[in-house]
This record gives sequence, structure tokens and C-alpha cells, in this order.
Amino acid sequence: MTSGARSGAVRLHVRTFGESAHTAGPPIVLLHGLGVSSVVWTAFARRQLSDRTVIAPDLRGHGESDRAVDDAYEISDYAIDVAHLIRDRFHGVAVALVGHSLGGLVAIEVASRWPELVSHLAILDPPLDQSHSRDVVATVARLRRSPSDELEAYLGGFHGVAAGASLGRLFRAADAGTYARYLATPPGASRAWDAAPNVVAQTLLVQADVKTDGALSDEVAAEFVRRLPNGRHLHIPGAAHAVHASHAKEVGEAIRKIGRAHV
Repeated sequence: MTSGARSGAVRLHVRTFGESAHTAGPPIVLLHGLGVSSVVWTAFARRQLSDRTVIAPDLRGHGESDRAVDDAYEISDYAIDVAHLIRDRFHGVAVALVGHSLGGLVAIEVASRWPELVSHLAILDPPLDQSHSRDVVATVARLRRSPSDELEAYLGGFHGVAAGASLGRLFRAADAGTYARYLATPPGASRAWDAAPNVVAQTLLVQADVKTDGALSDEVAAEFVRRLPNGRHLHIPGAAHAVHASHAKEVGEAIRKIGRAHV
């Protein structure tokens, strides 16, 4: 089911994957990464979180959500939208907030600024490593402007032909400003590092395998977790950056466990 939510002048498109009456844990909000949309959570949410109330917005400038005025695509802009959404949908009930990649940075911002909204936090392979290359993002940003199928062919080399075609459509649909703002921000997500000590929610950092296409080295992942007041670290060998796709069962179980901790 899909619906809309408004944050100021921006209307967010929101997918609902479940309205469970079970009491297995708090509602779950899923935040996608750069350039895609909430549709990437569909299989994961339906197969791994079927006993929970789950929603997933398209971040501003992505999918079917509104584009931002004046390219307002800072992490803080996304976070304000998500905070409005949580308040609007759950009326004071704190959620388990899950963010992948860029969505992980947004989730950290929300949890640090509005701790009353987040009971549990899971961040999936966020781009916290200053030394991690942004070449793939820069290439996608360039090829998405090409009228040919170069982008789809490029993505197919990583993900296979079918997935490359699907991702290509999503990456082309996102506002160009989302890529420009991300690439203009210094690598390493210093804002997230500064925010980490203020995240009081129980937090799980899920690290993909840097030998595949993971965004975090072991050292950086461990150091970030040390900054979190209630942080834990799960490293999944062999996992791709889209760890919720490559290792859905393991990630789903980890999210369900942190969400059950207060029950």
C-alpha cells in the first residue's frame, strides 16, 4: 500500500508493507540509499519483517516524492522530513529506524536530534569511511544523463542484467541535485561522527564486506561503534553493500532482535 506524507513544502511518497497487530516490537521505518527509492525494500520487508508494522518513504528528490526547492538535499533536510513522518504516522510511539547507506546517515541524524522518536537504530553499511572511493557514485551521476543504455550496462556488471535495468530506472528518476549534493560533501560523513555520542537508542551497525563492495573497513566500523553510547557491530563476511539484499535473512533477524529488546 502507498500513501503520502507532508514535511513543509515537500510531499513524501510512503510505502506500507505491513500493519501488524502483533506486539513483536515497535514499528519499523526503512530508509533507502542514494538514488533509489523505497521500492528496494519490498522483498526484504515482506519476507523478513512480515510480523511488524513497516513503512518506507521515498526520500525527498527520490522515487515518487517531491523534488526539493533550491536543491535542499543536506542530511539535515532529509532528517527533518523523516522526523515529521514518524510524528505524523505514529503519534508519539518511538520506532525502530533502519537506514541503508545514505539512509543510514539520515537515521543517525534523526536519532541524535530527536531521541524521543527512535527506540532502536540499525545502520546498514553507511559511508563513514573517509578513504572509501566515490567513483561508483560519480559514474552513476554521469551516466544517468546518457540517453543510451550505458548506465544499465554499467550497473549490470555489478548486479546482473535484470537488476542493472531496474536500478538504472531508479537512478535516472532521482533528482540530479541529490547526487550533486552528496558528491559536494567531503567524504567520511563527519556530521555522523559528531552526532554518534548523542545517539542514545540501542544501535546496530551492520558492516558489509569491503572485499565485495562494502563501504567500511573493519577499523572504521569498530571506531564508529565505540563512539555510540549503546552500539553493537555485526560484520557479515561476503555481504554486498546492499547487505539487506545479499544477506536478507541475517539482516532481518538482527533487526528483529534489536526491536524485541524492549518487549
